[in-house]
Amino acid sequence: MNIKMISNETIFTTNWAEQDPRSVKASLNGKGDSRVLWWRINQRIHQLISPKKTLEEIMFSFHSRHHAITLFILHFRLEANQVAAIIRSEGFVAGIRNAAYATSNHLHH
Repeated sequence: MNIKMISNETIFTTNWAEQDPRSVKASLNGKGDSRVLWWRINQRIHQLISPKKTLEEIMFSFHSRHHAITLFILHFRLEANQVAAIIRSEGFVAGIRNAAYATSNHLHH
């Protein structure tokens, strides 16, 4: 799709799902990002663990878990990048000391 300018006409007449890897259309065309598969795996596991849960409860749990994992990964990356920056600027021992200090602060909170 080649749109040079976005206007009211293109917003309402263009099939944006073709470009969106999250869409069903993209998944059917082999250009999806595996969200559907990730959801189905999580849904099946959750149904095995808690068979009486409603679909709404399963979806809430899925999204809560997904957000928690995403925030954990982002926080981990931030800390790893900080340690790497310290290692580059001050050396390996300073980086390890900083990582140990950060870890001990997390354990005490």
